[in-house]
Amino acid sequence: MPEPDPIATASRDLFSAASDAFDAEYAKSEMHTTRANHRYTILMAARSPHDADAYNEEIASYSDPADFAPYTDADLDAHTTAIENLTVAFDRLSKAFTALSRTDHLYKSATAVYKTTSTLYVFATDAYSHAADCAMTIALEGNLQAAKGDFEVMLLETRAANASPTAAPAAIEKAATHKANATKNAAVAKRLERRATEAQTKAKALCAHARFAADDAEKALDSA
Repeated sequence: MPEPDPIATASRDLFSAASDAFDAEYAKSEMHTTRANHRYTILMAARSPHDADAYNEEIASYSDPADFAPYTDADLDAHTTAIENLTVAFDRLSKAFTALSRTDHLYKSATAVYKTTSTLYVFATDAYSHAADCAMTIALEGNLQAAKGDFEVMLLETRAANASPTAAPAAIEKAATHKANATKNAAVAKRLERRATEAQTKAKALCAHARFAADDAEKALDSA
C-alpha cells in the first residue's frame, strides 16, 4: 500500500475545516438571511398595485410579527457583521479549494461541496442586498415623514405666535414637543439612509463576488 501523500492529506484537512467553518458562520447568519427575505417580500407586496386580497394572499405564510417590523440601523449593522464574517469564511474555503490537487481522488467530491457552498453564499449575499434595499426604503420614507414633521412644526409655531396670551403657553409647548420629535425622527432617518447607502454598495460588490465564485465552481465541477 502506498504511503499517504502528506501534502494531499493536509490540503483535504484544510478544505474540510474551512467547509465546517463556513457552515458554522452560515448557521449564525441564517436568521438575518431569512428575516431579510421575508421583510423584502412583505415590503414589495405592500407597495405593489395589488388589491388587499392579493396582498393578504401573498403574505399569508408570514406569521412572525418581527417580519413586519421596519428595518433599523441596528438590524442592518448586525446583518452587515454577519455577512462580513460569512464572506471571510467563504474566502478561506475558496483558498482551500484551490489548494486541492485535481488529481486527488476526492477532488470531484470536494468540488461538489464547494459548488453547493457557493450557491448558499449567493443566496446569503442576495438576502443582504434585500436588507439594504429594505433599509433604504424605510429611510426614504422616514425622510418624507421628517419633512412633513418640519412643516407641521412651522404651522404650530405660527399658531403659537398668534395665540392669545392664555393659550400661548400650551401652544408653544405643543410646538416644542413636535419639534423635538421631528428632529429626532429626522436624525434616525438620515442615519439609516447613510447605513443603507453603504450597505447597498457593499451588497453589490458581495453579490458580484459570490456569482463569480459560483460560476468558477460550476466550471470546476463540469471539468472534474
